[in-house]
Amino acid sequence: MCIDVLNTHDIKLARKLYSFLKLNDVLLGDRAFCAYADIVSITKLGCDVIFRKHQSRATTMRKGKIVGASDKLVTWYKPQRCPKGLSKDEFDALPSTITVREIY
Repeated sequence: MCIDVLNTHDIKLARKLYSFLKLNDVLLGDRAFCAYADIVSITKLGCDVIFRKHQSRATTMRKGKIVGASDKLVTWYKPQRCPKGLSKDEFDALPSTITVREIY
C-alpha cells in the first residue's frame, strides 16, 4: 500500500490502517478520531474505541443513562450533512444513532 504521508491529514492516513484491526482490539486516539463515521466503522470490526470527545460536541449531565460514578451512556445522532471524506453511499449506510459511553 502506498500512502502519501506528506500531503495527507492524519485521520485519512489512520483510516487506511483500520483494515489491520483485529476482533477485540482497542483503538486509542485523539479528538480528531472522534467522528461518528469512524466510531461506526471501527465498532463494525468488533473493536472498541477510546477517544477524547471533539470540542464541537456538547456535554450535559442531564442526558444519558448514568452507569457509574463518572460515566454514562448517551445517544449520538447521525450528522445531518455528509462529512468531508465520505461518499454519499457511505454516509447513507451509517445508522441513524449510536450509543457511546462518555467518561468524565
